[in-house]
Amino acid sequence: MDTPKDIVLVSVKQKYNNEIEISNGQVIWLDTSYRPMHHVSICGIVEALPRMLSPNHYAHGNSTMDLQVGDKVYFHYLTVDPHNLVEVDGKDYYQVDYFNIFCYKRDGEMHMTNEWCLVEPVEDVVGTYYEGTSIMVPEKYRKKKNYKIGKLKKIGRPLRNHDALDVAPEDYVIYKKDSDFENEIEGVVYYTMMQKNLFAVIQEECLKNFA
Repeated sequence: MDTPKDIVLVSVKQKYNNEIEISNGQVIWLDTSYRPMHHVSICGIVEALPRMLSPNHYAHGNSTMDLQVGDKVYFHYLTVDPHNLVEVDGKDYYQVDYFNIFCYKRDGEMHMTNEWCLVEPVEDVVGTYYEGTSIMVPEKYRKKKNYKIGKLKKIGRPLRNHDALDVAPEDYVIYKKDSDFENEIEGVVYYTMMQKNLFAVIQEECLKNFA
């Protein structure tokens, strides 16, 4: 089964994440009718791939198809929407632009697609210690700047016609404010962003200078 240019077809186990497991193993069920997009599923299984990719896509993709049918993928939260719903042979699927898929899991390992990155939030550990005290004011409560700091966990291919960035997983990075898009992936909260929003690498011992 093929799909039109750039479109990946995915199946979704459930439309909304409507349960939370608490410490004693019990499950709390959520009413997802309140702020439904806050609970919408962002993962599914690849069922069909496009015949071709746009060489000059607006997202500056590298036009390389990384996915295979059967991969578990994470995608933009607006994917699971009635406008993207299609029925094939009596089964429901959702169509998603390939360049709106952040990452995929295959053989137990996570991989990024295109120029997407996973960045671990560190705002709670970066802040200002008041001199002579043990009181730290977290970054989110301080004067806002035009950048934030996080720890890079995964990075995809470089931009088309660009060299790979001189950065590696576990590096602390400075990134553009408001480029961080929070998603829960494999049970962990990350920021998903594009490589073009990474400004610089910062040594851990220098973090205090940016507080």
